[in-house]
Amino acid sequence: MFLKKAEKLQAQGLFKPAIKQYLLALKKETVLETKLDIMLSLASCYRTLGEAAKSLKLVCEVQKLSQDFELDDYLILALQEKAMALRAGGELWESLKILNQLFKFYTDVKDFAALSYVAWALGGVYRLQGEFKKSIKNFNIAIVNAKKVGDKSSLAYAYCGLAGVSRISGDIDGCINNYKLAQNLFAKSNDNFGKAYINCGMANGLRQKGDYKLAYKHYLLADKLYSKIDDKADLGFVKWGKAYVLAKQGKIKQAYTELKLAEKLFAGTDEVRGQILTQLSLANCIYVLGDVKKADKIYDNAIKQARKENLYTYLETFT
Repeated sequence: MFLKKAEKLQAQGLFKPAIKQYLLALKKETVLETKLDIMLSLASCYRTLGEAAKSLKLVCEVQKLSQDFELDDYLILALQEKAMALRAGGELWESLKILNQLFKFYTDVKDFAALSYVAWALGGVYRLQGEFKKSIKNFNIAIVNAKKVGDKSSLAYAYCGLAGVSRISGDIDGCINNYKLAQNLFAKSNDNFGKAYINCGMANGLRQKGDYKLAYKHYLLADKLYSKIDDKADLGFVKWGKAYVLAKQGKIKQAYTELKLAEKLFAGTDEVRGQILTQLSLANCIYVLGDVKKADKIYDNAIKQARKENLYTYLETFT
């Protein structure tokens, strides 16, 4: 009962209530394989909500149990989730190593569904590293393999990934077109997270295009959906986006308010990119509002943190 309810909630993108149900199911479950499935689902939910450390801890437990009982299939699944948890926690190089191993494995065994997922994940890591050609290549591989197995959800997320890297590399029209393709695939879906993700992406594309009013409308939709999901990390990025377009329209005090909300949201997550990005934007707002010394201090601290975390590019401003 708890497990079915948890799976339904997760499919809808309602991760916090799903976690509660998974934890109840885990307490009652006695079959090892089912327990491992629940733990991996929990790890995925925690990761999506920006709690990479909790996700990684669960994955390591699954790895140990899988090794102890020689469950090779679960070792592979745990390795896959570990790569995603490392990626969420900013350990991009470690994530990349695992994902490339999995890509080769799934190619050899011709598991097209898993290959689509791993290629999508690789596309995201390469995007964050500034490897746009590799990123685009992998998102296209994800699209091809999702089509092979008829997986609309994976296909939609692959289009979202391609849209994101298109935007960063300057192809704004391509970005918006790919988000529209994803939007059509999600038209009849109950996946609140997917819909929030698309609206946020569309807003980012329109923001970069300079259409601030329409961007703000999409940010509002994303804000509503991420708030429903209670996804602090992604909601933080939406608040930052709202602040950006408000500032561009001269509404500095409103922008400052949104950034303070973003700061609070990021504080409870492992999303260091969001934390740094918000501090840089806060510094800009405070500077415009006239407190130059305070702005300089915030800016300097943000730069120090960025260097510490090896975040050297401007990619983070387009997340």
